[in-house]
Amino acid sequence: MSATRDERIGLGLGRQVWDLFRIQLTNWRWSWPQMVLTGMLAPLVSIAALGLFARNSGHGATEYVLTGSVTMAILFETQNKIASNFAFMRGNGAFEYYAALPVRREALILATLGAFSLLSLPAVAVTLLLGSVLLDVPLSFSPLAPVALLLALLPSAGLGAFIGSRSSTIEQASSLSLATTLLMMAAGPVAVPPELLPDALTWIGHVNPAVYASDSLRHSLTSPSAASALADMAVLAAFSLAVWVLTSTRMHWRARYGHRASGQDRRSHLTEGRHT
Repeated sequence: MSATRDERIGLGLGRQVWDLFRIQLTNWRWSWPQMVLTGMLAPLVSIAALGLFARNSGHGATEYVLTGSVTMAILFETQNKIASNFAFMRGNGAFEYYAALPVRREALILATLGAFSLLSLPAVAVTLLLGSVLLDVPLSFSPLAPVALLLALLPSAGLGAFIGSRSSTIEQASSLSLATTLLMMAAGPVAVPPELLPDALTWIGHVNPAVYASDSLRHSLTSPSAASALADMAVLAAFSLAVWVLTSTRMHWRARYGHRASGQDRRSHLTEGRHT
């Protein structure tokens, strides 16, 4: 017998995250092969296009193309998908449904980030392995590689949650997220070495989390450097914390629906007063 609402009120944050995580994975269990295909298509096209000039610019340039393309796969598979998912939940009343349950807003955000980060791993792995072969870039895995990948996922996933939770339609969320993805890929040395970019773009890259994601992956996958990787991951952790605070504080939840309900109650009392 399933637990009643009152029996489940005592669930801790960890159990809430786990239950919501399984719900999200169940919702997407039939579409993950298509997600792998779409998630690696754009990065592989980028590898094919940028690889033409990168081979003539040295080994360092091909490393930038490889890790930049992996970063692109992360952005497409986490930021874009989460933005669309949150906009869909906001549009079809799922936020109201979850807000009416003994579920914390942070649990829903964490569960969604975890589910889509897990679903993005096949596309990221395929992009990395095929890109390594096509660009002839040998992989040298550092022990820091799993942490670097996790921290590369978090800022884009959090940004997608923020965009989706603030968008009125799924079309708006998709457009804003795609535009943000393209801007993040172009603003700074993400897939192109800094010496081949204008100074203005290189300077803008200092505030672009995609630059640090690409750098951390390069310093842990192709040219291991523990000091550089740790510095990049520290910046990514700061970006992740900032986006987390922004999303969790600006996402509409119980306060909004409670205010709406209290407003309706006040209007009903006024109506009753006029009738009496």
